[in-house]
Amino acid sequence: MEVLEIKNLYREETGLYYRRNFTGLAVIELPIKTIEVPLDFIIEMGPLGNKDFDIELKDKIDYPLLPVMKKLKEYIEKLEAEGKLP
Repeated sequence: MEVLEIKNLYREETGLYYRRNFTGLAVIELPIKTIEVPLDFIIEMGPLGNKDFDIELKDKIDYPLLPVMKKLKEYIEKLEAEGKLP
């Protein structure tokens, strides 16, 4: 299982400088097929510099949710570290 990309990534303005909301379409390669799932995620900066990630899938998927969420978090953290988020 692997996250291939997040398409149509859009940042929603919130007015809070420590919280960033994003919407997109995750392309996930599962063992038997590749699916596209709409998602929302929030990156919130804590007072000590730690980043909290809150990910919400908009559709149900026919695959265990825990490994999908873990891979999505790793992929989003990588995008954040490389400065590729809008």
